[in-house]
Amino acid sequence: MEISENGLVTSDGTKVLTVEEFDRLKNSIHKTAKALFELNLITGLRYVEVQRLYENPTWYHEIRNQIILPKEAQRKVKQKQIKRTIDKLPSTFPYIFNAFLEGRKPPESSAWNRDLARWSKIAGINPKAGPKTPRKTIESWMLKAGIPEIEIYSRQGHDPITSLKHYQSLSFTDYELRDIKKRLVEWGILNN
Repeated sequence: MEISENGLVTSDGTKVLTVEEFDRLKNSIHKTAKALFELNLITGLRYVEVQRLYENPTWYHEIRNQIILPKEAQRKVKQKQIKRTIDKLPSTFPYIFNAFLEGRKPPESSAWNRDLARWSKIAGINPKAGPKTPRKTIESWMLKAGIPEIEIYSRQGHDPITSLKHYQSLSFTDYELRDIKKRLVEWGILNN
């Protein structure tokens, strides 16, 4: 990850948000898509997995406050995990999930990319957020907050080499890191 003149960007050009940028972007998103964006970032799901979750709401287990993705949800050629569990979700997640299901069907990736670009411009975020931004943002936050790498690997469906390749040399300021830890504690992803 490197810091461009305009913020954090991974080596493949994906924008990684600070907490302040996340809040600004979320406030710029049309109300019908706000829950989609928030769910995408909190869970760290790949965008295609978000689309599949919308079609398969039973993958979310409200009593346990977990998303359990079966192998068919992931459909990655190199996928080795039989299932993947997304846990440590905020206590408010059932409300976010219901708003997500009540909202419009997640658009195609190209339309979502255009929406994110438009909302990024409104929020003054440059470079713009793209479909990979929510996933890479939460992974970066979790890693910098000190969550054990093995938890991140299993939650995100990565192997250790992939994670290290994408997220080594992160550069958040001390202030940004305090905000990240505070937000992850609020969301129940990081223990206090």
